[in-house]
Amino acid sequence: MRRSLFIGIAYSFIHFSVEVASFYLLFSRISTNDYSWLFALSFDALAFIPQSIFGIVSDKYQKLNLGAIGCLVMISSLIIKNDVISLILLATGNALVHVDGAQHTLRGTNGKITPNAVFVGGGSFGVITGQLLGKSGIASGLWISVLLLVISGVITCFVRNKNHALQQPAQFSITTDKSIGFIVLCAFIGVVVRGYIGYAIPTEWNKTAIQAVALFVFMGIGKILGGVLSDAIGFKKLTFLSFLVGLPFLLAGNNRMVVSLIGVAFFSMTMPVTVAILSSVFPKQPGFAFGITTLGLFVGIAPVFFIMPETLLQHQIVVVVLTLIALPLISVCIKKEC
Repeated sequence: MRRSLFIGIAYSFIHFSVEVASFYLLFSRISTNDYSWLFALSFDALAFIPQSIFGIVSDKYQKLNLGAIGCLVMISSLIIKNDVISLILLATGNALVHVDGAQHTLRGTNGKITPNAVFVGGGSFGVITGQLLGKSGIASGLWISVLLLVISGVITCFVRNKNHALQQPAQFSITTDKSIGFIVLCAFIGVVVRGYIGYAIPTEWNKTAIQAVALFVFMGIGKILGGVLSDAIGFKKLTFLSFLVGLPFLLAGNNRMVVSLIGVAFFSMTMPVTVAILSSVFPKQPGFAFGITTLGLFVGIAPVFFIMPETLLQHQIVVVVLTLIALPLISVCIKKEC
């Protein structure tokens, strides 16, 4: 477990760096474009949708260092001046690094999801750091992003040289004996619903940079704790704990930052659960399994660009209804003893 946790921490830094670079570029250059919303939607599509395809490639050609390749592609995106080309390269590199991180944190972990949760959690800290760096307008922002990507690329090479568990399958066995298609469909819909809920949470309190930092920090902490608690108390208990304890805090936290942040942390805990479910279904293809979750996230996030609740009551109704949909869909996939 120590080796797996070390790899999880290493890829958490890599994920942090990748998101810093991504959101630095998005907020320093592309957000000033008249079509910024379209660029944002395109980035999500290009970063999330191909991960299942890249995952299949990574599962088959495990010696291919997609992490280092992704870092190099992202560095080129920061240097190229054309916004469209930069966006395509940025999102592609981002997707490649995600898939590489999934491989390293899902294979050979003896059924523990904590390493993957640590890896994924690091991205939340990177998103807000990149946003603030991009908005700051400081001249060194570009070179900070490049330096982080160079360091990350070197780390991927070091970890790959030390991680001898890449030949092992993902070792999760938490799903029920229901058909693979049923489990994948339920888990996928659960991810879609969770993705939309994340943007429907009422947070009128979030008005300053410090408050935005707190929001993303608690998201990251929640994802990491979700992995730790899943390994400690079981995936099924964690799922119920996350949704049922978190829901009242989300509903009551619109103008109460601390209350809302507690709800956000609990809500974020379910992320590792769906990854573990799909890795149980596809133990020899964890890259593909991880890619299914990112595809689901995009399907859930995409409607946000076109339709969102407007009043507090609408936000609360959406959160309640979608929670009542997601909870049974995810829990029905998990064995009672898990």
